[in-house]
Amino acid sequence: KKIPSTNIQKNVDAGDDYCSKGHACHTNATCLNLNTKYTCTCRPGFQGDGFHCEDIDECTQQGGLTGNHCHLNTRCVNTSGSYVCECLPGYRRLDKFNCVEIDECATGQHACHTNAECINTQGSYHCRCRSGYTGNGYECKPVCNQTCLNGGQCVAPGVCSCRVGFVGASCEQDLDECTTGMHGCRETSVCVNMPGWYYCKCKPGFRTRDTDCMDIDECRHGTHSCHPSARCVNTEGHFECHCPPAEEDPNCRLSCMFEDNEIPDGAKVSPQNQPCKVCTCERGVISCTDKPCNCSAWRGGVGRDLCCPQCDPKESCQHQELKHVVFQSGEQWIYQCQTCECLYGEFDCWKLECPPLTCSNPLPLQPGDCCPRCEDDPCNFFSNQTSGSTSTGKPCSYQGHAIASGQTFNDPSSQCTTCACKDGRLCCSFGSSCADTGVHYGPTITETSHGHLSQETTSTETSTATPIAPLLRPTGRPFLTTRMPGV
Repeated sequence: KKIPSTNIQKNVDAGDDYCSKGHACHTNATCLNLNTKYTCTCRPGFQGDGFHCEDIDECTQQGGLTGNHCHLNTRCVNTSGSYVCECLPGYRRLDKFNCVEIDECATGQHACHTNAECINTQGSYHCRCRSGYTGNGYECKPVCNQTCLNGGQCVAPGVCSCRVGFVGASCEQDLDECTTGMHGCRETSVCVNMPGWYYCKCKPGFRTRDTDCMDIDECRHGTHSCHPSARCVNTEGHFECHCPPAEEDPNCRLSCMFEDNEIPDGAKVSPQNQPCKVCTCERGVISCTDKPCNCSAWRGGVGRDLCCPQCDPKESCQHQELKHVVFQSGEQWIYQCQTCECLYGEFDCWKLECPPLTCSNPLPLQPGDCCPRCEDDPCNFFSNQTSGSTSTGKPCSYQGHAIASGQTFNDPSSQCTTCACKDGRLCCSFGSSCADTGVHYGPTITETSHGHLSQETTSTETSTATPIAPLLRPTGRPFLTTRMPGV
């Protein structure tokens, strides 16, 4: 019920300030002094007789003195004594009564995924995944038709982002830090490559103590090969056999004691059950190496030299999953935590040998890992920020240049390979922005004459594999065998 807006006047004594002395006007009314009286008038936005005023709901009426003047794309909201024009969702304020549309796509005020396109609509927008991706537009995942191995993640159609230590279009290839010189092993140890990492194995004559290699006193432990008539003298990582002058001890000999036999000084012998090794006695010290292979002298002759399988390049093996990857005879690779070797078109796999741990709490295994490892690997713990890991800021050296710790760069000869210096060590991985569409046969990472890393391939054509009947190990388990005809 509307209250009439008639002004109410009260008769009072002439000449007084009636409004300041006290009046009966409503809170939402104004008091006006007259000559002998005062009057009460409701404020704008209210209606009544001045002694009682009620709010006018302007939103119930469009236009006029008591209605609202909100335009399109707005919503009228009544307030005490007035009203406001709120913008509808998807619109922004132009003035007190008008709102214009917001282009969320143009202004970047949208929640579409990186791999989605934003489509503007009237007062809103919607997201649509780009070609090669699937999802609702707010979350888009790549449609991957390839396998990313060793913990790699598919980040785009045909593109894998590899973990540190792996490279290749499918992260199928381990980055061999040992052959590329990207390791921090000391002179007392040798680098042993592992899937995604490496470790330093103490050289013969040294033993592991914590993370260091300590000299073994072969003379004191009786593990030398000196003849009993000679005197053993320990050296750093080795030993020597000494004889006094012949006139003092004519019976002293510098022959070697090896496998319970005496080997004359300068003689060569093959150790038992190791036909591909040759051992040489030099002044009482026995040393064993692999038999040398002269592939140029073989020239495809009849018969096979079991110690030199690499001399027959025609007998190749195909990778178990990646059919475009082919290994030459004599090459080894790691697959599902097994070491596999190709021998004349047939391959055998055996359990990968893990290094001894130098800590009591190794890091949790990640996808692609085969062996536990400790926190002394800067490529691992500086990325995970594990407790107790501290950086010394040691720089790296690469191709004659000093690289500050923490600096990241692309290998000049392989732009898909990204390397970072972490506490004196180079940590490299295959970049997610690269897609390799080539065919890889016999992949290897080698260091060129300029010190660059390069990926070698031995063929650019595809080939089909023909499975052959499985062979049996002495244990009765079959060999995993694939033959590549004519490769």
